Amino acid sequence: MTRKILISITAGFILLISLVAMLKSNSKTNETRNNKITVKTAPVLTKEISLPIHTSGKLASKTEMKLSFKIGGITEDILVEEGQKVRKGQLLAKLDQSEINAKVTQVRSGFAKVSRDLERVKKLYADSVATLEQKQDATTAYEVALSNIKVAEFNLQHSAIYAPQDGKILKRLGEKNELIGAGMPVFFFGSTGKDWIVRAGVSDRDIIRLQLGDSASVLFDAYPDKKFPAYVSEIAEAADPRTGTYEIELVVISTQQKLVSGFVAQTKIFPSDHKRYAIIPIEALVEGDGRNGFVFTLSQNSNEVKKILVRIAFLINDKVAVEYGLENVDNVVTEGSAYLGEGSVVEVLKIR
Repeated sequence: MTRKILISITAGFILLISLVAMLKSNSKTNETRNNKITVKTAPVLTKEISLPIHTSGKLASKTEMKLSFKIGGITEDILVEEGQKVRKGQLLAKLDQSEINAKVTQVRSGFAKVSRDLERVKKLYADSVATLEQKQDATTAYEVALSNIKVAEFNLQHSAIYAPQDGKILKRLGEKNELIGAGMPVFFFGSTGKDWIVRAGVSDRDIIRLQLGDSASVLFDAYPDKKFPAYVSEIAEAADPRTGTYEIELVVISTQQKLVSGFVAQTKIFPSDHKRYAIIPIEALVEGDGRNGFVFTLSQNSNEVKKILVRIAFLINDKVAVEYGLENVDNVVTEGSAYLGEGSVVEVLKIR
């Protein structure tokens, strides 16, 4: 009898413990269900954007050129200084023309002789005294002498350097009484017109995105608060073997500010090609590592969140352009994400 009573008491005690455990479990489950994390979300927008290209270069005149003598010789005079402004047609430098004039006199004398020889042979040929071959040889000698005169006079004309247009002597490389070879630069000349350009190099990834006429903005250290509008005017077809970059030219649109050749320019180019990006608020990012980041998004048909890896393209003010990772995603968590983990149950307070 006593044993039966003891067994009954033990069984009742076990049942009581089970009921208490069940009640606690149900209470914890209800508490978890009621302890949802409140969050705010924002829609994922898509937009076609032209990602700007940033590079640097130097300002130059479009008509910047090297001025040199066509032939070699001794400089008789250098008439301008470095930095001096010059007018179109102004004499800048000239060679000692003693040797050049002697050469011109020599070829002119030779031409006079072959001219007389040709006239004499023509008369003899008309009298059947000279042969056709002699007449042809005299004619050839005359033509050669005439060509020699043209060459000598051309060299005489280019034994002096004249300003090709209104401009400025950017650099003077020659001095008076100096022996200078043919084609050796004596001056670096730049036009003072409004045809300013910026030469810059871009990578192979960027060159394929550019087209002639693409807009750009240029910033110079001399005018830190002024952006100069520009556009792409030339694109190289081959890479520079020294740098591996492709040179482009940007024409700086006419401006009233004073510009000087050699200014260092920071450029931002806007390619005409566009790419589609997902746009989300910057506060949606919860972690970041270089160009990779994470966001939380609501699972379909549930209040649980998923943590998604995204590839960041660039920032636009308070927005983030995402290259990939948000395909088929409609919204992201923007507030409350600091308290979330994979599979967290949330309650959306407001969709903005």
